[in-house]
Amino acid sequence: MQEILGLFKSEGKRKNKELSDLKDKINDYINENIDIINQSVILVFVEEDVDSRLKLFKTLDKQGTVCKFDFQKPLQVEKRVKAICSVYEVKIDDSTLKFFIEICGTNMQDVINEIRKLIEYAGKGGTIKKEDVDSLTIKKLEAVIFDLTDNLGQKQTTKALEVLKNLIYNKEPLQRILVMLYNHFKKLYFLKLATKYNKDIVTSLSLKPNQTFLVNKYKAQAKYFSEKELKEVLQALRDLDVNYKNGLIDLQVGLEAILCNYCS
Repeated sequence: MQEILGLFKSEGKRKNKELSDLKDKINDYINENIDIINQSVILVFVEEDVDSRLKLFKTLDKQGTVCKFDFQKPLQVEKRVKAICSVYEVKIDDSTLKFFIEICGTNMQDVINEIRKLIEYAGKGGTIKKEDVDSLTIKKLEAVIFDLTDNLGQKQTTKALEVLKNLIYNKEPLQRILVMLYNHFKKLYFLKLATKYNKDIVTSLSLKPNQTFLVNKYKAQAKYFSEKELKEVLQALRDLDVNYKNGLIDLQVGLEAILCNYCS
């Protein structure tokens, strides 16, 4: 089986002739053999990005069934989690539930795995507490980066280094930590600019519909830093990436140096 990506993406001004020809062939095949396909064949196309104006998409929409699966928003996830807790007769208040979503994200498989753990810990008739969520759940890397940035903003050097060391201990690749930190501070910088020039924050940060609840967290963290400081942090992280790739500095040492510098 061959995996072909981008069949339903907008081609833009520079068309890929090979891909365009393939789309036309698939489109013609479906139209010419629809009776046979309906009798004995199931064709499944899975795409993350779809241009509904494409001829192939219109053919599939006419001859078959098009299903759109949107990411669930935090409120929808919260309702499902509360329903699961109710079935097991375990209580969780709204503030703890929101904290749980912030820590674990909105991927339902992850959410279900973590809430089951908390339900078993609380026991029938028990209550899930915020400290239980904090100590027992596996935090998404994004949530850990928020913690790390909070420590930076509050000038808590020891805590910031402890978060970094815990990530390393848990086998999180240093290069990924660097990229996540850079992207996080870039969002804080973009938020500063969006606020300064009265732009839409969700659009400026390129947040998905299921991530809009993070806006308030980004706003709170952005208050710790000036626009100038954010630019300096971003430049320091870029410099570290270049120096590390050129063998001039150990990545862990470089990250620790940046944390200490911006906690002082």
